[in-house]
Amino acid sequence: MKEYLNKTIESVENNLKNLLQKYRLDKKLTIEIIKDWISNDEGDGAMDASNRFQKKWHKYFAKISDLDEFNHILQTFNDVWNYFPHKSLGGKSPDQMVKKALRENPELKKKDSEQKPDMIVGGQKMSWDNYWAMIKEMEELQKPFRRWVDNDILPKYKEFLNKQFKAKTLEKHQMVAEIFFDRAMHIGFINFDEIRKDFIQKEFPRWWQTHVMMSNLSESEVLSSLQKLFDFITETFGKDIKKFGF
Repeated sequence: MKEYLNKTIESVENNLKNLLQKYRLDKKLTIEIIKDWISNDEGDGAMDASNRFQKKWHKYFAKISDLDEFNHILQTFNDVWNYFPHKSLGGKSPDQMVKKALRENPELKKKDSEQKPDMIVGGQKMSWDNYWAMIKEMEELQKPFRRWVDNDILPKYKEFLNKQFKAKTLEKHQMVAEIFFDRAMHIGFINFDEIRKDFIQKEFPRWWQTHVMMSNLSESEVLSSLQKLFDFITETFGKDIKKFGF
């Protein structure tokens, strides 16, 4: 929580002002516009609202290739989100809410930082150690699936795309494929045949909208790209994809 105690809203706003001036954005992307985005945060919960905000500002910096510079930009906008007021918080900022909680619960400052919290998985409480034991077991079970994806599907799919599309379109379809399989494994699917139809047809294209900052693909465009991927898997590996809604 120390990160909330070393900055002020004035210093955060000044950093933002300097950043916008540096990239000559201070006319079309003003501090007032950004404050409005944050004040009227939208989304299904805090994480979703934060992801939507990240996508809004990211399109103005999409061409930044230097990693250190992009991290600086990311930190600036993370600070802006944490220090500017939100209507959903009663006009307070997340920073103010944290400081209020610390004042009202001073024991939080003394709490052992190494104490491992319980996790909530599937609506059930699980100890930290049991949770990570479950994750390790899942990753072990996923190894054949991951090897197939990394060593067969993705390399061959890239070759297939390279014969049909120019670089920009190829990269788009390749990115959808890579992120799709990463997300599927993160969710916990052990093999290809376990992936749910609703995850493919609804959940992943919807998730893409608020979590993949470097893309402006719509839900229908993500689904169309998945159709191409699954058609390729059928033709190359003989998998039946009807149950997936294709």
